[in-house]
Amino acid sequence: MKREEIIVVVDPDVSVQSAMTKLFSEHHALSCFSDAEAAIEFLKKHPATAVVFSCYNIPEYDGVAFLSECAVVAPQAARIMLTREGSKDVIKKALNEGHAFMYLEKPCQRAEIISALEAGLSHHRQLAKERALLERTLSGSVKMLIEMLSVFHPEAFRRTPIIRQQAVRLAREIGLKKTWELEMAVMLSPLGEAMLPKEILSRYRAARNLSDEERSILAKAPEQTRDLLQNIPQLERVADYLYLSACGYDGSGFPENGPEGDKIPLVSRILKLLTDLWYASPEGGPDAAAFDALMINWRQYDPRLLELAKEILLKEKPAEQKTLFQHCYIRSLRPGDVLVDDVRTETSFELVLARGHLLTPTMIRRLEHFNKTSGVRQPIRVRRSKAAEPVLNETA
Repeated sequence: MKREEIIVVVDPDVSVQSAMTKLFSEHHALSCFSDAEAAIEFLKKHPATAVVFSCYNIPEYDGVAFLSECAVVAPQAARIMLTREGSKDVIKKALNEGHAFMYLEKPCQRAEIISALEAGLSHHRQLAKERALLERTLSGSVKMLIEMLSVFHPEAFRRTPIIRQQAVRLAREIGLKKTWELEMAVMLSPLGEAMLPKEILSRYRAARNLSDEERSILAKAPEQTRDLLQNIPQLERVADYLYLSACGYDGSGFPENGPEGDKIPLVSRILKLLTDLWYASPEGGPDAAAFDALMINWRQYDPRLLELAKEILLKEKPAEQKTLFQHCYIRSLRPGDVLVDDVRTETSFELVLARGHLLTPTMIRRLEHFNKTSGVRQPIRVRRSKAAEPVLNETA
């Protein structure tokens, strides 16, 4: 049976490409290239490539530099160097600088090539397994962190469940298969706001004039978020996406003198659009008036994403997913319910959870504890969707 694992061969020698095709094309998805640039473009579109065979002497490109580039665009691929250069320096460069998994000297025997592929595939599968485990562990840790932070900064974090669902829908429409980094970016996006004085944030969101000192504080928020997350393995790129998530498509916004247009990462562009849309939308979700509000500053948004978001987010929801408003006592709350009003204590009117929160088991337990100690005003008005609980249980 043909496996879905992708094998890439980069060698200008047609006989090598032909031999590799005869050996592997029946059981694997094989792609052969004569130049490095075409191979790199392919790898960018297929970052889950399993094995890369590369010769040392690639026309107009250094083989070691190519393997180093592969380590960036396809980090889980096993990289195997093929060359007639048998010097120790070449081997050392391939292994140390090119991060090669294996080195083979031409001409190679059939059995030797097959053995190298099997070892490379085994290495790739182990890396993929470890990454999947790490992503699940990290996702759970981030989810717990967000739930704890949302208790202390409820206004900042209440938008993330809604934007996360919208971001996933938008990503699927544009063909983005891997959404883990996008979802992590959405969940962690309020970190910068949580560190800002509320007065500055409210004035900024209300489009009021800010003093030079206030603008300086606001400008540092993306950088502070990036610095916090860069110390966490696997979140380095998420940190960079968040750093540029306030950057307009026209180059406006924060940080100053940042990239513009398609040079801004796709995740950052999606986050910028959906965050601003959330602030422009009523409690029930985005409507035509919200998109009209964004059109006032339309140059700040990727026009393709803006048009696509308008098309898919304004569609009428299927009947089975329509939202129902209910008044519930705490014992009747369900994970996936969304608070319509602020939840406050019975006597002191202390804020327990802000409106807009998507309830999780942790949040419901928090309400139960407050009700036992201080009393909570009930019944609580919530929005309930039949699809809410399955969405909540989706893995990142």
